[in-house]
Amino acid sequence: MSQQISETKVTRIEMRETAARILTNVGTPSDDALSVAESLVKAQEVGHASHGVIRLVEYVSFVHKGTVIADAVPVILSDRGATAMVDGGWGWGQIACKFGVEILKSKTKEFGTATITIKNVNHIGRLGEYVENLANEGLVAMMWCNSDPSVAAFGGRERLFGTNPFAAAIPSEGEPMVIDFATAASAEGKLRVARANGQKIPLGIVVDKDGKESTEPEAFYSGGALLPFGGHKGYCMSLLIELVGGALSGGHPSTTQVYSRGNGTVLTAYDPKFFAGDQAFAADIKESVTKIKSTTPVDPTRPVLLPGEVESQFRTRNSDAITISEAIWKQITELDSSLAR
Repeated sequence: MSQQISETKVTRIEMRETAARILTNVGTPSDDALSVAESLVKAQEVGHASHGVIRLVEYVSFVHKGTVIADAVPVILSDRGATAMVDGGWGWGQIACKFGVEILKSKTKEFGTATITIKNVNHIGRLGEYVENLANEGLVAMMWCNSDPSVAAFGGRERLFGTNPFAAAIPSEGEPMVIDFATAASAEGKLRVARANGQKIPLGIVVDKDGKESTEPEAFYSGGALLPFGGHKGYCMSLLIELVGGALSGGHPSTTQVYSRGNGTVLTAYDPKFFAGDQAFAADIKESVTKIKSTTPVDPTRPVLLPGEVESQFRTRNSDAITISEAIWKQITELDSSLAR
């Protein structure tokens, strides 16, 4: 995906207002529209175009198909001690997840550790946003979710699992460390971006409908499947997320007959004060970070980075205006114009 593409710069305000206007024009309450738009812009500005404003094209189609109920309000299904279950009512995934994060913060600070699940939501966006929010409160956080079948099992060729992302965040001096990755060889959204920009993809990411590896993103959208990352190891992690995310949340694994759609989501957090103590925890993290950062790099021009540093660099570069491909921004502005008519 390294081919040159034409890019443009869009101010953060313009990008967020455009996204919010699109969402409002399909029936989203204004506050929710701004919240979802903010999540999309945050993903765009930290370099994850796959979870940025390109998603608006799909999101609008979700509303038109009735897959998303734009004005749905998440509710608590159960609230027992250090656990809770949230039902997103098939509204915006970002709204349900932000609702859940606030519940998790409160419970973790009360009990030391807590877990919540979320069901009946569509695309929840970039998981790193939610765990980073928790880490900024001094909490260690982990999150995962299953999703619609798009990934083949190790050795298989038909779609069986979702891209099933996993994220974690660790409080640290300055910005927290944020780990966030799909258990597929690529997030589906990256194929969406490559297709929109007319780019090819490396081998080892997608197989076509006949099970042959392809460099064409379209092979996936024409009946092919993503592959798990890391061979059998990625397959095992994807399987774990599929079963635990789907079954624990009540949204069901995509491998069951009762699964319909959506992200069965699990969020868990830990407050170091209840364990080794926040000062001892912080000291260990600080010493470890110092040692990792002092590692001699293979390439002197490319220092060893911590998880989240690449995103932080993108955020700094995009502080004045956010870089986006011209082809994708054209799609978004045309969508905005069509809905305004």
